[in-house]
Amino acid sequence: NAYNEVFYFEAVDTETVTITGYQASDAPHVMKIPETLDGKTVVSISDKAFYFCSKINGVEFPATLTTIGKEAFAGCSLISSLTVPATITSIDENAFFGCTALETLTFAAGCAADIGDTAFMDCTALKSVTIPGTIKTVSAGTFFACTALESVVIEEGVELIGSQAFQNCTKLASLSLPASVASIGSYAFSGSDALYAGAATAPAGSVAAEYIKNLNLPEAPSEDTN
Repeated sequence: NAYNEVFYFEAVDTETVTITGYQASDAPHVMKIPETLDGKTVVSISDKAFYFCSKINGVEFPATLTTIGKEAFAGCSLISSLTVPATITSIDENAFFGCTALETLTFAAGCAADIGDTAFMDCTALKSVTIPGTIKTVSAGTFFACTALESVVIEEGVELIGSQAFQNCTKLASLSLPASVASIGSYAFSGSDALYAGAATAPAGSVAAEYIKNLNLPEAPSEDTN
């Protein structure tokens, strides 16, 4: 094709393969991962397969893919938008760590991916994120130091927010937590210096509501200059 793309892969079994590496020429482009390579179904992306790849500014995942390995896209500093399809069942540790141009992250309806620790850490352009209720756990450090993140919506169905999950998200100004959350780890929202009382919400009587109360958030600074 136009970008002289080469996907390196290894057999998982007689019918399926995992992508292990990639090469392309020319300008950054949206990379479309194929459904098949050498007649076999692409089911996974191996650890570090696209590690610090500067040739891609977007990724389209095939419907056959289920697993994204550790550090698979870490340091891909040009990817600006990402949709995780419902077929993905696991995103391993640090998978998108340091994707510093990633502004838009969408989880497709029905996505129930098991997301590893620090998967989106240091995604410093990410503005907002909605975690659908089909994803049960936000793991430790998942969005650690996402310093542009302003809005977080965690939908009903999510049960656990790991330690440091949103630590040092210094611009976080709006937070919505559901009644389904049973546990929130230490320092989960530590360093959310832009979060004021009233901008963090949860259903009355819920674990999350009690958690928010215990954060003792400051009142928003008054706009009134009198």
